Amino acid sequence: MKMLDELRRRDQLLTWMEQGLLTRPQLEQALAPQLPQPSGRDWRQALDRLLALYGSLLLALGVIFFFAFNWDELHRFAKLALALGALTGFAGAALLLPAGAVLYRAVLLGAALSTGGLLALVGQTYQTGADIWQLFAVWAVLMLPWVLLSRSRACWALFWVVSNLALLRYFAVHAGWFGTLLASAQALLGVAVLNLLLLLVFELFAARLLLHPGRSMPRLAGFALLSALALGGCIAWWESGYADLLWGAAVAWLVGIPLYRWWREDLLLLALLLYSLVGVLTAGLARLVDNLDGFALFNLLGLFLLLSSALASVWLHRVHREGDA
Repeated sequence: MKMLDELRRRDQLLTWMEQGLLTRPQLEQALAPQLPQPSGRDWRQALDRLLALYGSLLLALGVIFFFAFNWDELHRFAKLALALGALTGFAGAALLLPAGAVLYRAVLLGAALSTGGLLALVGQTYQTGADIWQLFAVWAVLMLPWVLLSRSRACWALFWVVSNLALLRYFAVHAGWFGTLLASAQALLGVAVLNLLLLLVFELFAARLLLHPGRSMPRLAGFALLSALALGGCIAWWESGYADLLWGAAVAWLVGIPLYRWWREDLLLLALLLYSLVGVLTAGLARLVDNLDGFALFNLLGLFLLLSSALASVWLHRVHREGDA
């Protein structure tokens, strides 16, 4: 929250200057101790992190695309040797680097990506018959040691993506992608449960799981959780099979709004909660008055959506101002 607090402080100081309460020299003096201009060392550190991350990412992806391009020309043992060599190279580099360093976290991200490439190679070479969801599930499990060692947000984000893809593909075996997202209550409930668990883990143990704890991982998990619950809640007004998702969304609002207003004070998650509530209530209103003609229904829903969104925005702005004070 340090960056957000700093932005709030700067916004308050600029507001005071616009109101004539501060002069330009006073403003510069107030900002100087907290926000000095970045030095050459700061720029080098930022570039070091950026290049290490993207370098490892490109190396891992390069191995995968190398196999894709030269698949027919390579013997299966050569393919396995190259894939294992890439994974061993990343893991070996991590052993030689100091734990927690930027390059250490970058090569562990490369190891996590190479693990997925190796699994895909084994499945394709030996025709194991595994479905794609099984590949993603095993990949998520096998990359977990690299993720825990790295304590990196990039590695955890990759784990979050792969885990959700595994779950969605599991439910897509019978329904298909489109049907999974819009016609399967089980898939939405599964996504909601998975991301609720991830949200709780990162809210309670972020200091142990991340080298630099922040709000990115709870926000990713919260976004997926609320997306699944809100989509299911909207459908629940027409389909009784989605009632569990509507009740789950109601619990999320009752618990999450006070939680992120006074305990965690996360404005982004608070906004997601409020606007998902607006969306589900709008769908409920549409179901309640669906006997109206199209023009009247459109205007009524538009007016409700406009007013409720405006109220939510005003309250969020007030919360932001209170945080400034």
